[in-house]
Amino acid sequence: MDISVTVKNPGGTVKAITSKSHAHRHLICSALSDVPNFVEVTDTSSDIDATVQCLNSLGANITAEKNGYYINPIKTVRINALLDCNESASTFRFLLPVTCALGAKSSFIMKKGLSKRPITPLYNQLIGKGCTLSLEGSVPFLTEGQLKSGIYQLPGDVSSQYISGLLLALPLLKNKSAILLTSDLQSSGYVDMTVDVMNQYNVKIIKTEKGFEIPGNAAYTPTGNMSIEKDWSNAAFFLCAGAFSERAITVTGLNIHSRQTDKTIIDILKTTGAYVTVNKDTVTVKKNRLNATDIDASQIPDLVPVLALLAAVSEGTTNIFNAKRLQLKESNRLSSTCDMLKTLGADITEKPDSLVITGKEKLNGGTVCSHNDHRIAMTAAIASIVCENAVIIKEAHAVNKSYPAFFRDFASIGGITERI
Repeated sequence: MDISVTVKNPGGTVKAITSKSHAHRHLICSALSDVPNFVEVTDTSSDIDATVQCLNSLGANITAEKNGYYINPIKTVRINALLDCNESASTFRFLLPVTCALGAKSSFIMKKGLSKRPITPLYNQLIGKGCTLSLEGSVPFLTEGQLKSGIYQLPGDVSSQYISGLLLALPLLKNKSAILLTSDLQSSGYVDMTVDVMNQYNVKIIKTEKGFEIPGNAAYTPTGNMSIEKDWSNAAFFLCAGAFSERAITVTGLNIHSRQTDKTIIDILKTTGAYVTVNKDTVTVKKNRLNATDIDASQIPDLVPVLALLAAVSEGTTNIFNAKRLQLKESNRLSSTCDMLKTLGADITEKPDSLVITGKEKLNGGTVCSHNDHRIAMTAAIASIVCENAVIIKEAHAVNKSYPAFFRDFASIGGITERI
């Protein structure tokens, strides 16, 4: 789906959507539990749907109800289960070690883009602990064998999803295990989120100086029906849109005390000079003179595309650094962000692990490719606010990965979209 996007006098209120990061973790913990449970998920997406499908294939019985899912957990692991991850890296990287811990002989299928994303550090650890796996990149990707407890070593600066996947899986084994990090942990907030969610299911992870200690033979037991936080990473698109709005844009339903690291968007917007007002669970952002500020992307990689847009219309030069891991996202997000903004008229340069952007008063507009990346598509739409001409987005349907209602909410703040 290709669309043309323009905006007239943006402003208004948007309700934050469910955090898919939280939803993945709660759905998996519930499916591994010893009793049924309800998880409140008010907004779904193709990634969440993929996790539900895979858990059902493994033997859970998850049914959609009003505002959430009722989960009857896995009692008997299904033999030769077919797990369709679609394009969800979280689904694959979380459930691969879980499937190995369950001793399930399974087949993972996925879209071509996901199959090309490397999992080498996780793959090697699973192979070394008793599992037989297909060659990396294979589709279907086959798993067989029983994962063994022990000491797992992983880099902390490649993907936090490898660590979260093992944290979810290792308590299912008979004996305790440990994860030792061989480099500094980036995106640590996502690992903290995993530990916090597991704690809500009475599985206690111990943080150590070098990593984590994981109990063996642990029982996932929910402490009650679970309400899922709203998502800061997707809210960030509309919060940044507020920085371009004379009328202001408000996002409601956010947990101001959330452990989600993308909550940092508030501080970054304040630093650039935007007017930011926080009131209980709402954040309002309004246009003001914007100034460049250097940004460390190591803990907030998902914010980089929209922060690069913010920098593109801020006075001065911004350096977004520690961003090398963006090369391993749905697209090479360093290149796709640079390509998209340069096409729209931004002064932006890609370096091996950073983006350097010198701000302009306005961008031009033009035709951009989403690279089938939801965050590139959404950033391009928000960019139309500061463009002189329309923005045409190719493969705009990429937003369905995390935010199917994005263009509906975009219209509510004044966005005009036309399918072409």
